[in-house]
Amino acid sequence: MNRRSENSKMSQLFYKEPSVPKELMPEIQEDLLRAFLEHIPDGVYFKDRKSRFVRISRSLAARFGLSDPSQAIDKTDFDMFSEEHAKQAFADEQNIIRTSKAIVEAEERETWPDGRETWVLTTKLPLTDSKGNVIGTMGISRDITERKRVDRELEKYRARLEELVAERTAELMRANEELEHDVAARKIAEQELARSNAVLENLSLMDELTGLYNRKGFFALAEHRRKLASRSEEPFCIAFVDLDGLKRINDTFGHQEGDRALLDAANVLRNSFRESDVLARLGGDEFAVFIADAVEDKIAGIRARIQQNLTICNAATDRRYPLSFSTGIASSGPNYSDIETLLARADTLMYEQKSNKQISRDETTGLEPTDN
Repeated sequence: MNRRSENSKMSQLFYKEPSVPKELMPEIQEDLLRAFLEHIPDGVYFKDRKSRFVRISRSLAARFGLSDPSQAIDKTDFDMFSEEHAKQAFADEQNIIRTSKAIVEAEERETWPDGRETWVLTTKLPLTDSKGNVIGTMGISRDITERKRVDRELEKYRARLEELVAERTAELMRANEELEHDVAARKIAEQELARSNAVLENLSLMDELTGLYNRKGFFALAEHRRKLASRSEEPFCIAFVDLDGLKRINDTFGHQEGDRALLDAANVLRNSFRESDVLARLGGDEFAVFIADAVEDKIAGIRARIQQNLTICNAATDRRYPLSFSTGIASSGPNYSDIETLLARADTLMYEQKSNKQISRDETTGLEPTDN
């Protein structure tokens, strides 16, 4: 079958038994087809047996980047799409021509030479003449790229929601287990604290200036907390805090101002720790803290919290000098389990920090070392 014969048979497809004079029918049919292809928003095309475009809608021409639909005549998908997509489309159309089986409302991914990717909902049909001979294919495709994008986004949101639900469920299960453990531990703690309170009632435990525990109170209460932590296998830390430059404050501003510095330091520590922690002034410019349920990984956070509260304190408009701490924090473990050993370890770490700060200050200012 030659090219002219194929086009003639395709033209005959649009001719039906006329209800108007027969001589006017071809013109009317052509006007109807032209109007249909000119205005339909979906992409419509007719192809011959070699998958060459015979006619296409204006909307499809626009998708191809053509200014006029006639520019597509005799071209193929290989002229419009990427080779990968064109091969698949050609194979589908040749199978339709061979089997007369249509493809109805299939989602098809289109890939373009510039790397773009679009999606269409497409229907492809065998095109037959009046005798039933397949002379090509016709198709109509609707752009569903935006819908596919939304579907993908919804799928991501759904997957993320499932992850969040699973995470939250796991968290609730862990929280429930921890709660059951805490209830049992609390009962033991209450018993221990009751015994502790009975012992502490007969001791002078408080530092009169700061309102914190004194050395005696710290060791008495910290030892009871250590026993409780040992029974429940919970880690803890001991912090040794030194108020830097107290002698300079006393010498420069007087001992009354030095007392105020100690009070401010005590308040900074109160704001930096929990009520469940044990805070004490051991004497002079030295403070100690028993930090319950704390591990090595939390030490950096503890230091940051102290420094944050120091910064707030030093920002007060009536402050005549900045407060500064040197701090050592030691964690409980196989080699450090009793309070005195941990406090000595924290003291050593505190002096290491103080020495490093002094060296850094001297190197920066070029001054001789000053009294701490």
